[in-house]
Amino acid sequence: MIALCLYLQMHMKAHFDYDPEEDLYIPCRELGISFQKGDVLHVISQEDPNWWQAYREGEEDQTLAGLIPSRSFQHQ
Repeated sequence: MIALCLYLQMHMKAHFDYDPEEDLYIPCRELGISFQKGDVLHVISQEDPNWWQAYREGEEDQTLAGLIPSRSFQHQ
């Protein structure tokens, strides 16, 4: 059996400012990334329904992506 992995990357424009240091619900503040309204975010993983892995445009050389709240989590 051969397993195929499909990696989809989504690009999103932030519609609000976000600071993980001020978020009571983020599982690990040190892993969160902050962003400003208008920043373009490159989402590389949506496996967790609440916290996606992403990086800001222009910071692709980072070794690790950071956590951002998922679209559905923000609507809650």
